[in-house]
Amino acid sequence: MSAIESVSAHVARLLPSAAASTLRHLERAARRQAYRRRDVLHARGIQLPPFVLLDGHVIARRTVETGQVYAALIAGPGYLGGLRSISDPDAEALYELVALSDGTWATWDPGFMRELALRDAGLAVGLLDLSSDLAVVLNVRLDERSFENARQRMAAILLRYGKVIFDTPHPVAQRADLAAMIGTSRVMMYRTLRGLEADGLVQRQQGGGINILDEEGLARLVAVAAPDGAPAL
Repeated sequence: MSAIESVSAHVARLLPSAAASTLRHLERAARRQAYRRRDVLHARGIQLPPFVLLDGHVIARRTVETGQVYAALIAGPGYLGGLRSISDPDAEALYELVALSDGTWATWDPGFMRELALRDAGLAVGLLDLSSDLAVVLNVRLDERSFENARQRMAAILLRYGKVIFDTPHPVAQRADLAAMIGTSRVMMYRTLRGLEADGLVQRQQGGGINILDEEGLARLVAVAAPDGAPAL
């Protein structure tokens, strides 16, 4: 098992233009908290503070009025989120944050981080860059939902997350999470998954895992590819 990286190691890599003194302030002010698999780390409708994942994986999802669950992204160690609260302290989170595995995260007071950014242009630019990356990720997701069918969306998700999330001895996500990621019901998700399995592209495992058998075959199904240089989330 690999060691958990410190807050300082993550923020130094994520915010390379920030001053050394700023990074020390962020390290000291971070509030670390462990979480367990399936914990709701943050509920929709209240402010989500700036955070960095130190260990484990989480999923950002929301439940619409029909009861259908949709997910925007899965994130792992080194992901810095909750940036909206820095510019809008009264902002409400649109998605809930749910732990897919045991892990640890660190959070900051958004007002504290805003004050640091006002004093350190390098930090401000770094936060702007991260916000821009997230906008690219969400735009790619919107394109997938708009232009691809369930089979194509599943192929894209399995290519993006398969080896880390699903094709492991102990899968991080459940198949219900896969349904949320492709924006379909569980019935449609299983029907689509059986189709990919019948074509020899994937193989389901008893523990909930999904072995990726033919990455090139999955890639040929994808209609909307991420732009060159886009962040892989």
